[in-house]
Amino acid sequence: MPTAQPPTNRVVMILRHFTVGGLERVLLSHARILIDAGYDVAVCVLDPGRDNALVAELPAQVRLFIAPSARLARVSFLSRLVRGTTVLLQFGDGRLYPSLRPALRTARTVVRFCHSDYSHLRTPAKNRLDRALARCSEDRIVAVGGRSTRFLLEDVGVPAGKVSTLTNATEPRAAAAPGPWPWAKDPYLVAVQSLYPHKGHAALLRAFACVVARTSQPARLVIIGDGDQTIPLRLLADQLGITDRLVWLGAVWNKDLVDSALAGAHGFVSMSRFEGVPISILEARQHGLPLLLTDIPGHRDGAGTSPVRFVPVDDTEAFADGALALLAADHPFGGRQSDAQQLTREWDTYRAGFLAIVDTACGHPRTGPHEQDALHA
Repeated sequence: MPTAQPPTNRVVMILRHFTVGGLERVLLSHARILIDAGYDVAVCVLDPGRDNALVAELPAQVRLFIAPSARLARVSFLSRLVRGTTVLLQFGDGRLYPSLRPALRTARTVVRFCHSDYSHLRTPAKNRLDRALARCSEDRIVAVGGRSTRFLLEDVGVPAGKVSTLTNATEPRAAAAPGPWPWAKDPYLVAVQSLYPHKGHAALLRAFACVVARTSQPARLVIIGDGDQTIPLRLLADQLGITDRLVWLGAVWNKDLVDSALAGAHGFVSMSRFEGVPISILEARQHGLPLLLTDIPGHRDGAGTSPVRFVPVDDTEAFADGALALLAADHPFGGRQSDAQQLTREWDTYRAGFLAIVDTACGHPRTGPHEQDALHA
């Protein structure tokens, strides 16, 4: 664990790559919160490969760095970059990156964010390594959502005194108008997720094929996201005979475009098998969208007070029933109510809790009761 150093206003956030995903949208929110609070913020990307488009939305005040790929050069570079700073580790893949840890010894404080329940990716040996790293190279771990807390405490065995819990929230934003695209004239459902196996897109396509077989409506499924399953999913759509009913928007990184797609939808859908608290669900709630989700803890945590129907994982028939009900509802644009007040309260609590953690890590904690309540929520 890094030794105590003088207070700092410098924060370095380290992540693997700046892909188009929920974790990166969370990091953008963190950057804006810290800039507004007067912090000097840097972001270091370890893998500047493909799908880094969302990095363009980083505030101009944030300094951006790319770490060298060679191990010794990377350790030397990071050691200089983080010296005397507070480091926020923002890894969203469950990996631990032990080779980076020697470089973090020069930091004032190291805080790791655990963004999901990674039990499906872990072995007992990896959990033992996680426990050891938490003990010797991390000052605090922030669990994003109650399920992440359970994972850290029960699966990994991190001491409870090292863990703070924050439930994901999303920044309030103005209402958007539906997009002008020709396909948006048809009733459609929208899914916003990276295309990885655990997100359940194969089951989603099979469920939507059931929808197509059971309705005469020109219904569509709009898929926002990209990943290693894109080609297999396109081939599956061809096999199911629904290719002409799908709209693949790919890794759309501009939030105004995503908001327009959400604004015109009849509902938001997800057949994911594992989640933390998905930012995409919170964004859908801002538009008042009804939700059709698999019954997993992260979805239940994220659904809030929005109208929602939960279905068992991989139950395509139950999902089709829910999708048909959404598509049969009146045109969604008029009179749709967002739970904006609840979302604003959630955001205020999240922002205060996040700042309380960072302020404490940097050596100048806030003492107001609201910040302390948020920190211990």
